[in-house]
Amino acid sequence: MKSKLVFVFALLLTAAQSFAQNPAYLKTMEGLVSKIQTTQFGTPLQPLANQMERIASAEKGEWLPNYWVAFCYLRDSYIETDAAKKDMILDKADEYFNKAEALSQNNDELEVLKANLANGRLVVSPQDRWQTYGAKVAAAIGNAKKINAENPRISLLEGEGMFYTPEAFGGGKPKAKVFFEKALEKYAKFTPKSSIHPSWGKEITDWYISQCN
Repeated sequence: MKSKLVFVFALLLTAAQSFAQNPAYLKTMEGLVSKIQTTQFGTPLQPLANQMERIASAEKGEWLPNYWVAFCYLRDSYIETDAAKKDMILDKADEYFNKAEALSQNNDELEVLKANLANGRLVVSPQDRWQTYGAKVAAAIGNAKKINAENPRISLLEGEGMFYTPEAFGGGKPKAKVFFEKALEKYAKFTPKSSIHPSWGKEITDWYISQCN
C-alpha cells in the first residue's frame, strides 16, 4: 500500500512540475511558431529550426517541437538548388518527423507533414522518384482524410499536386482550383487546437487561386 502511495505521489509531482513549466514552454513556443508560420517563403528557417531543436531536446515528451523542426527543414529544402543538399536537409526533417510520430499516433497534421515530406523528396528528381514518392504522398493524404477530412491543409496539398501536374496527365490549373477553393472553405471553419498547433496555409492557398484565375 505504501509503495502505491509513493508511486501516485511521484506521478502527481511529475504532473505538477510539467504544469509549472508549461507557461514558459507555451510562451516560447508561441513566439517561435508565430515566426515560422509568418516567415515569407524563400527566407531560410534554419535559425528558427535551431531554436526549436533546443526546445525539442528539453521537452522530450512533446511532439509539436519536433513537428516544427521538421517543417522548417522541409521549407528550407525547397529553396535549396543542389539535389544532394536537398536530400540532406530532408534527412534532418525526417529525423525530427520520426520523433514526432513516435510521440503522437493517429495525427492528421503529422500525416499532412508526411505527405509534404514525401513530396519534397519527389521534387528532387520527379522523373526518377514519382512512382515511389507519389504513392507515399497519396497514402499519407488518405490517412489524413480518415483522421480528419476537414483539415484544410489536405485540400491545399491535393491542389498543389494538381497544379504542378500537366493537363495531359490529369492535372492542370482548373482542376487544382477546385481543391484550393475547398481548402479556403475549410480554413474559414478551421480552429487550431492551440496557439502552437499548425494553422499555416491560407495565404499560399490564396496565392495559388490567383495563379489559377
